[in-house]
Amino acid sequence: MPRIQALCALLLLLPALSLAQDAPPTFKDVLDTGEKSEAVIAEALENDSLQPGETPLSTLLAIMDAGNRNDWKSASQYLDMRYLPADMADADPAVLMEQLAIVWGQQRVLDLTRLSNEPQGHQEDGLPSYRDKLGTLTLPDDTLALYLQRIPENGRRVWKISNATVQDIPMLWEQFGYNPVVIKLGDFLPEFTFLHMQNWQVAGFLLILIGAWLIAALLRKILLQLLEHSERYRDTLHRFVVMPLRWFVFFKLLQMGVGELGLSIRARVYLNESALGYLATVFLVLGIIELLSALFLSNANNQKYWSGIIRPVRTILKMIAIVVIFLLWLSDSGYDITTVLTGLGIGSIAVALAAQKTLENVIGAFTLYIAKPIQPGDFCVVGSTAGVVEEIGLRSTRIRRMDRSVVYVPNSVLSSASIENISESDFRRYQRDLHIRLGASPDQLRNLLADLRRLIYSHPRLTERAARVRFVEILRDSYRLQINCYVDSSEFSQFLAVSEDLNLRILTLLEQHGMQLAVPVQQWVRGDAPPSQQDNTLPPETLQAFPDFDKEEKSGMKGSLDYPEKGRHE
Repeated sequence: MPRIQALCALLLLLPALSLAQDAPPTFKDVLDTGEKSEAVIAEALENDSLQPGETPLSTLLAIMDAGNRNDWKSASQYLDMRYLPADMADADPAVLMEQLAIVWGQQRVLDLTRLSNEPQGHQEDGLPSYRDKLGTLTLPDDTLALYLQRIPENGRRVWKISNATVQDIPMLWEQFGYNPVVIKLGDFLPEFTFLHMQNWQVAGFLLILIGAWLIAALLRKILLQLLEHSERYRDTLHRFVVMPLRWFVFFKLLQMGVGELGLSIRARVYLNESALGYLATVFLVLGIIELLSALFLSNANNQKYWSGIIRPVRTILKMIAIVVIFLLWLSDSGYDITTVLTGLGIGSIAVALAAQKTLENVIGAFTLYIAKPIQPGDFCVVGSTAGVVEEIGLRSTRIRRMDRSVVYVPNSVLSSASIENISESDFRRYQRDLHIRLGASPDQLRNLLADLRRLIYSHPRLTERAARVRFVEILRDSYRLQINCYVDSSEFSQFLAVSEDLNLRILTLLEQHGMQLAVPVQQWVRGDAPPSQQDNTLPPETLQAFPDFDKEEKSGMKGSLDYPEKGRHE
């Protein structure tokens, strides 16, 4: 039992002996290989009839056991040191074994399921019966196959790492090995490992971490000082430099530094060097989305009309970017994202059905932005709601009513409802009904009508469109005169000013003609009493016009009044 535990622990902690595969192992490969290898070890140790070295698998198990104890001298017993070149005559087998383990561990992960547990090894691999392929290492310009070889020793045949592979160890160490200074540095540090990293690699990682952070902070400071000289892009680029760009530089420097530490496959997988690149990409993509939206909204018109939809769209784009980058990381880690995408497709249908109303509002928002029946700042009437449009969001439109309360109208309602956009009117209508008190004579009414017509034709702020004054109805308690004209402005404040001026002028005319507006009161009239008479005096200077002035007279009157009218001194 202790032997089994030692071998299992060595399988997890020793990245030295990694079996070559056709492609670089991924995060999933490391996890799956570890689970499979544990089962192989447990099965192999149940067979007590096989001695170490009797099969390819038992040879690797013996090497792993010795490596777990840092007993590279015992592990080197499984190196075939025969027939080596003369320059390797003094080579230390223990050093060669350790160097091979380090180089091998930088590229490959051990898969014990591919090793034979038969004394004859694999017989159908196309190799001689005394040789099995251990794996392949990738060189800068080529690949190198590593072999196990069955040789005679002490009256029996033992599987060892072939002498052809042993003589390539110095070349491999020269290309992939560690600097001697680094190795000496490790001798001064306490002996430990962390996440399959050696002591000096842990120290180097911490130094790279601190250095990357300081460099990113220095770059951020320099860029912020440069932005102070730019009036146009200072505000929009400030946030991009402070947060996203700094983290992007930090993770990219950290990724580059970790790549120079010569970590084993297991260390790189658990530290997940590729994840550093994806984290940098996440910060960069999110920062670019934020920057582009800020640049777009920096324009005053865009800020006014598009801010309500740009902000939620920006959030949606960020979420999509994070999901896409995460799926790419899963694919790079060896996971099949087809199942994930299928699940997302089914989930999207369920979400779409559950969020049908929300999608209607989103589509309604795009309809409003494309058709533009209303825009922020417009005064409109939707059903019983009247007010100023403040923001068209992705779900609803915010309308502030005249009493300053806020109403949120769903975009789906707006896109299908009848909208009265008062802000788009070219002119504002002035219409008044004058109820003249009974008792006025026909001549008084004629002269009043003439002066009222002269008023609307002469006023400089009234248009000729549908300008009219008519005696439209005789009621039981009044005579109804109707005034209709249009003010030459769509702004409500200017309309109120012109309306006020007209109201005062109308009251002046009523006073000049001795007429009064009818008041809704109850009267008791005696049959023998004479009817009350209003002042029937006719102004001699007033010309009667019936039914209206002719075209030339109207043209001559246009703009002849002073506006605004000055008050009269008594």
